[in-house]
Amino acid sequence: MTMTVRATRADLLMTTERLLGPGHHIARIVSIDYDGATAEVEVGGARHAAALAVGCLIRPIPRDLVLLFCDCDARQAFVLTVLERADSNRCVIALPGRGPMCIEGETIAIAVRQRLSLRAESVDLQAKLFAVVADKATWIGKLYSLIADRFRSSARIQEESADSLTINAVERIAVIDRIDSLQTEMQATKVTGIASETAHSKVIAVTEDLRLDGKRVTVA
Repeated sequence: MTMTVRATRADLLMTTERLLGPGHHIARIVSIDYDGATAEVEVGGARHAAALAVGCLIRPIPRDLVLLFCDCDARQAFVLTVLERADSNRCVIALPGRGPMCIEGETIAIAVRQRLSLRAESVDLQAKLFAVVADKATWIGKLYSLIADRFRSSARIQEESADSLTINAVERIAVIDRIDSLQTEMQATKVTGIASETAHSKVIAVTEDLRLDGKRVTVA
């Protein structure tokens, strides 16, 4: 007499759950959800659902070899850490579920060999001293606002290209060692106090009209 036994998907899942004993296991990542909170792992040919532990900051990707911990009393499995990645050396550090992350320390240094990229809708920098040292710097933005009690710029070559540039300063000191060249369509300078210019030689060339207005005009 021959009997045919048909097992449903639920029966197979219950069988695989019973095969996974308590403790640590070596598993292979099959898939992971978009938020990086849960994953499907494979242990000994059977697949199980596992949650990413909070301490698993390196987000697993499919085909990763991970360390799995199973608690049979709570009927939960957790991915603790990534052991091996064969496909790529690229990794993402993030909390499960895309939660916020904060890094604190007395001194934090980030050293990269080639390129450092920051992508965010908003970037805030708060520091008592902020220093940028670079051989070449490029700033491209639709709107740039600078509010500072004291701003100092020291550069061998400084180029500014803007449709509109507004400078409002209580005190401004400009020291140019060699050549200062200004080419503009119209320039208006208003000085409420005393304006003084000293030069070894000065040439003023106009194409149409030269006008000096004042109560007293002294030429010496």
